[in-house]
Amino acid sequence: MNVFDNMFDMMRKMMSVLVMLLVAGMAQAQDKMHLTGICPEGKDSVLVVDLSHGFIMAKIPVREGKFDTTLPVEKDGLYGVGGREYLVPFFADLVPLDIDLVARKVKGSSLNEMTMKCDLALDSLDRVFKGKMEDLIKLEEEGDTKFARQQMADLKAVRVARRIEMLKPYAGTMVPAAFLPDMFMEMSYDQVKPWLVDGAPYMSHPRMNVAIQYAKGLEKKQPGRLFTDLAMRNLKGGLCHLSDWCGKGNYVLVDFWASWCGPCRKEMPNVVENYVKYHKDGFEIVGVSFDQSEAQWKAAVEKMGMDWPQISDLKGWECAASDAYGVIAIPSNVLLDGKGCIVAYDLRGERLGEQLKAIYGY
Repeated sequence: MNVFDNMFDMMRKMMSVLVMLLVAGMAQAQDKMHLTGICPEGKDSVLVVDLSHGFIMAKIPVREGKFDTTLPVEKDGLYGVGGREYLVPFFADLVPLDIDLVARKVKGSSLNEMTMKCDLALDSLDRVFKGKMEDLIKLEEEGDTKFARQQMADLKAVRVARRIEMLKPYAGTMVPAAFLPDMFMEMSYDQVKPWLVDGAPYMSHPRMNVAIQYAKGLEKKQPGRLFTDLAMRNLKGGLCHLSDWCGKGNYVLVDFWASWCGPCRKEMPNVVENYVKYHKDGFEIVGVSFDQSEAQWKAAVEKMGMDWPQISDLKGWECAASDAYGVIAIPSNVLLDGKGCIVAYDLRGERLGEQLKAIYGY
């Protein structure tokens, strides 16, 4: 399991506070689990990562290529042992676990042996797709941009579908809790929904909480749903409602962003370009900011040339739009038709222009 890039990215997106999580994790770690293992040559230590909460909880010394330790754990919590290049995932079911980081094998409970088997299969698949993706990146750099990007999108879709199929045999166990949370943000709602099964063993695992929240958010943005109204202040302090613009006959992009959000600022020139191109045809954008600082919000709007209506309640991640539209990461958006029904969501990059071209014909 290569989790570090995904783990740290998720932590940034969710605005996690590491210190608070560390305290919470330590407070709940009332049980102990015995771990032994074999390490690759040259290793003087291995890391233990709490995958349920997102922090490195221990650094275990290695002597003569082996480690032996008893760790305080949260019963049934999900952990990983290894290095930054690879972690062996395991559930803290308190059954002693022997981990061979060289051969990538474990001896322990049937749950942890199944988890390892699933992880190896997924990791093998990812290595194949990583090589193909690197070839497409080179092709893009050589100038065949449109073809390469389409191939990348197709490749990502195939990878996600293959990973889902590989996880299905474990649907009646706790194993999916180790992998679904990292997969959900790449899955469509139709792919996510079959996994939200009441009573499924993995659904009760704490690590699924954010994944379930994300899935519920996807449901709120599904095409065909009528927009949810919001009441917020505009740049001049006046009270406005989304219904002042939405459901009035024109297409409206409700754009969720913030001045402090790097990916939002990177995407904004594309949004501006499409606004300039289609606004004369009735296309409108309403920006909903997740800012807390009024001054920074206003400065960003001016600097980036966002010449469309802006509203905010200046509550950051407590913004009312977060619950109304299931926004747990930005940038995000929903495109509404003239009746105020959602047509599409999370349109970024070329997808925004392609959707608008399909609507306006050029």
